[in-house]
Amino acid sequence: MKPTIGVIGTGDFAAYLIAALRKGGHEGRILLSPYSRSKAEALAARHACEVAADEARLLAEADWVLLAVRPGQLAAALANLSLRPRQLLISAVAGTSIARLRQALGEDVPVVRIMPSSYIDTVGGGVIPMYPSSAEVEAVFGVGGTVVTFDTEEQFELSMVAACFSGWIYRFVGTLEAWFVERGLSPAQARLMVAGNMAGAAGYAMAHRHASLTAISDAIATEGTYTKAGLDHLLDSEAASPWLRALDIVHARLNGA
Repeated sequence: MKPTIGVIGTGDFAAYLIAALRKGGHEGRILLSPYSRSKAEALAARHACEVAADEARLLAEADWVLLAVRPGQLAAALANLSLRPRQLLISAVAGTSIARLRQALGEDVPVVRIMPSSYIDTVGGGVIPMYPSSAEVEAVFGVGGTVVTFDTEEQFELSMVAACFSGWIYRFVGTLEAWFVERGLSPAQARLMVAGNMAGAAGYAMAHRHASLTAISDAIATEGTYTKAGLDHLLDSEAASPWLRALDIVHARLNGA
């Protein structure tokens, strides 16, 4: 099945998701909302999409409607959204529950929520959290990344906290890079040393998913090693505490606290 996907919202999220789908080999028809015409036309030119004549035409021709707007734009988007019976809505709006969407659009509207990571169009195998599971949607979106489904919407919300966490990593990497540059490495060398080692550790963790990460760390940071000297300092300083607090803050906001 190659459904026609109508995309409402042509910002960064839509851009990297569409790019990932096309890169993965998806050849189905993708219609773009003309609301921001210059962005829509640029995105269409890059990724073999079509710009709909208007939003009514997009809704009439799409099998699936992908809602990819920011939370602050949601109310305006929902006001103009009228779906056909059983027309699937795929929501990529952070912090917006299925119940809220159905309250606005109708209780019988089928809804699937997704929240792909921002690196998905660049790094193969990037994750696509999804709730609830849908074999049809997984088959289409699975070409763009690794689909991870959840049993409850609460679990899905936790996955969105992880997506925020990925955005913080860039600042952390940048701080470490700067340390190496200040001591004599070129920016290019520092990027490879810091990001390269992080990518290596992440890749190893993904390849050994049944192994304890603490055990892997302890096997490397053995007594007398430089690795252990640095790790002991980080543990004694509770270096992870502000990161855990940041996760708590985002989780609370997603849950309306």
